[in-house]
Amino acid sequence: MRSVIVALLALVCSFPVSAQGTDANLRPELEAFHAKWMKAFYAGDIATMNQMEADNLVLVMPIGLIWLKNGPRTDKQTAFDPKTDFTLNDVSVRQFGDTAILTGTLHTESAKEDSSEGTTVVFVRNSGTWKIASAQWTPVAETK
Repeated sequence: MRSVIVALLALVCSFPVSAQGTDANLRPELEAFHAKWMKAFYAGDIATMNQMEADNLVLVMPIGLIWLKNGPRTDKQTAFDPKTDFTLNDVSVRQFGDTAILTGTLHTESAKEDSSEGTTVVFVRNSGTWKIASAQWTPVAETK
């Protein structure tokens, strides 16, 4: 009996661990989702943001400030410059079951802003729908 257990354990341990994966359509889907979310943010479109975000969203801002969402956003959301352009570069998407992590560099440009930040966005899927659960932005150091 002991040898059967050892053999089964050896067999299970020999399978490659594949918790991480990406489907060919996931990266463009999440990049488009992210772009829609950013557009809604800069336009102050709280209805769209509420549809796209988890109610307990956590954001870590470039200056280190942690912003916690405790339910739907209110009508007090500040609208920024809706003409802000933003692009994601060097994007990587990894999926772990119903969680996906997007990393990349976000370049933001408007009349008042021109910045590049490393970003990590955590998506969770519930009932087939992705929501943003957390995001963090970190200033990219200039290289010389």
